Amino acid sequence: MQNELLQVLAIAVVIAPITTGFTEIFKRYTPAEGKLLPVLSIGTGILLACVWAIAFGHLPLIGAYAMAGLLSGLSSVGVYQIVKPNEEVK
Repeated sequence: MQNELLQVLAIAVVIAPITTGFTEIFKRYTPAEGKLLPVLSIGTGILLACVWAIAFGHLPLIGAYAMAGLLSGLSSVGVYQIVKPNEEVK
């Protein structure tokens, strides 16, 4: 079980820069803005992860790979930066 989790995390780390690249392409060359961009990014991450699973013959783990793609898509949009530090609290 632990080996599969490490594998999924490694896949998310590898796919994240590719997903970020596709997100930048979407930003520059399509009129996708606002709430549509995270959906495109998450979809791209899931698609890339599923293609990765099929290409390397890991069909039993395709759900875990899709989760890695979800994490990749969320990180490429910057969901981890939603919480802003409060400057007034010191």
